[in-house]
Amino acid sequence: MKTDYLIIGKVLRPFGVHGEVKVLPITDCSDRFNGLGFVFLKQDNNFLKIDIEAVRLLRGYVHLKLEGYNERDKVDTLRGKYLYIDRKHAVKIKKGSYYYYDILGCRVITKDGELLGTVFDIQNAGSSDVYFVRTQNSKNGELLIPAISDVVKKIDVANKEIVIEMVDGLV
Repeated sequence: MKTDYLIIGKVLRPFGVHGEVKVLPITDCSDRFNGLGFVFLKQDNNFLKIDIEAVRLLRGYVHLKLEGYNERDKVDTLRGKYLYIDRKHAVKIKKGSYYYYDILGCRVITKDGELLGTVFDIQNAGSSDVYFVRTQNSKNGELLIPAISDVVKKIDVANKEIVIEMVDGLV
């Protein structure tokens, strides 16, 4: 199922005494925060829209001043929370690229039709992403699949399915 909201950052901690938050960007383009007028916070099953008053990019982090968060103690309540954007305002991606949310939960099968498991996490390993697949068949219950063309042959986000070619060292 396609989600309507995408994670773009994680609040790390308050910054200063006037209500700024230090955010770890979870996006390929930190500049996307410039000109972004708002973000969403998830509260229970709802998404609360919060206007952004100011943005600063500093040493790989994003510092945001959020409307209604003017004291350090109030900002501290956001620590560890994720910031979201709706798909309508998401950065457009090129064909053949996917949002993490579209990959998470996909079934991973071999070209021969063998079900290996389901993607439960994605991490960037420098030159490519790595899909973490929860499986019943491997020794430790998970498989690491490099998101490279030699291995990943087809991604069908509509059907939540990734087809891979098994190569030496995957199992």
